[in-house]
Amino acid sequence: MKSLVAIILLSLVTSGGTAISTISNAINKSAATPPTTIDLNDVKEEKIRDYYSGLNSLSEEERSGTNLLKNLKPILKNNQVCYSYGDSATTAVWQAYEILDRDWKLSPASEIKGYDSSTNKITGYKYGTSNSNVGSNPYLHALYVNRDAENQTKAWGDHSQTNYGINQEHVWPKSLGFEDGNYPEGVRGDLMHLWAGNGFVNGKIHSNWYYGYVDKTKSYTDAGSSYSYLAGNLLGTSKTFGGTTNVFEPQNSDKGDIARIIFYMAARYNYYALDGDTIDSSNPNLEISNSLSSFSKSGYTSTQTTTGKIGLLQDLLEWNKLDPVDSFEIHRNNLMFNNFSFNRNPFIDFPEWADCIWGVSDSGTYNAAPTGSANPQSDKIAEGNDEPIYPKEDTPKAFDWKMIAIIAAAVVVVVVILIIIFATASKKNKKKMIKTAKKAVKKSSKKKK
Repeated sequence: MKSLVAIILLSLVTSGGTAISTISNAINKSAATPPTTIDLNDVKEEKIRDYYSGLNSLSEEERSGTNLLKNLKPILKNNQVCYSYGDSATTAVWQAYEILDRDWKLSPASEIKGYDSSTNKITGYKYGTSNSNVGSNPYLHALYVNRDAENQTKAWGDHSQTNYGINQEHVWPKSLGFEDGNYPEGVRGDLMHLWAGNGFVNGKIHSNWYYGYVDKTKSYTDAGSSYSYLAGNLLGTSKTFGGTTNVFEPQNSDKGDIARIIFYMAARYNYYALDGDTIDSSNPNLEISNSLSSFSKSGYTSTQTTTGKIGLLQDLLEWNKLDPVDSFEIHRNNLMFNNFSFNRNPFIDFPEWADCIWGVSDSGTYNAAPTGSANPQSDKIAEGNDEPIYPKEDTPKAFDWKMIAIIAAAVVVVVVILIIIFATASKKNKKKMIKTAKKAVKKSSKKKK
């Protein structure tokens, strides 16, 4: 891994009784390449708390609301590394998926050549199918794929749409604040919001629509009959706000993950500090909206005074609670910190910090006001809950074609048997069968009336 350009500058400056942490604020734009030595170990609690120690000396007011966004920004920015982004399967982002988005249950580390179980590290890792000692073509934990069914998504597999094809999903779409025809490093190559995602849903269903609950009482577009295993990913009008503007609702298992990525983006890329940052297509000024009126389908680049916006905040805050931090998110966050970007997503470490900024009442309802203040010394660090707590009746189910096929086959078998019985019966028995059938039909029609 090439040495980092940015140097940590930690100093505490007291102004009006408030301590402010100032850190080098330049994104590392060197030509970063994915590491070949990879540390798979999770980060210890004391190290996580130390990472946010720049908040410790601040007042409660400075650790809540937009002040918390302002003060998280230099921490998340310090020594951050971004990667080259492009359409080629040899770019750094595609390669990083092999580790960051690996399904560690279906494709355990033991399959990788160069893995040492005693240290839980990989040495000499080579990316891509052209290398003879890759060791595996791993299954991926991709967005928008029904992981209750057989996941056939592979890092270097067939990416055509009929074979669970994936592409590079910007969870915060490029067109909402940093649209540009080129692919410079910076926010486009921020792996924190770049996940492997099903290409059909990403391009045709999600596009750049805001996130939110779809009103299922009205007509909506889902993934389509040929992608019925993705039936939990919906496009339609907003259940929360109504109107005619579409919103995208991902399947339940992705809702919380997406919410916490969006929260990270608002903390990492904002202009609340008025810190002299140059706001451009590589370093945008982002904000989470709670209004559909702020949506723009056309691509644009944010400025110091015009923010790139995404929503819907109210729904995202609810998803943060209903789909808690899971073990995959925690491990990915640690892989990022140890090997790739060298920064963290604070809303995976401390999901309640979203409430400290945007506000959710004790009853769990959105109230548009900060509740509490962040305290990295004592706040509970998320341990990982792999079971979403959505009410069962609200859980969208994937269409089970296997069950339909079994039922259909059974019906065919019964019909064939009846035909055989009828064909081989005597004339007398055939008349009895026909008479019995007519009575059954007549009886059924009377009940309907």
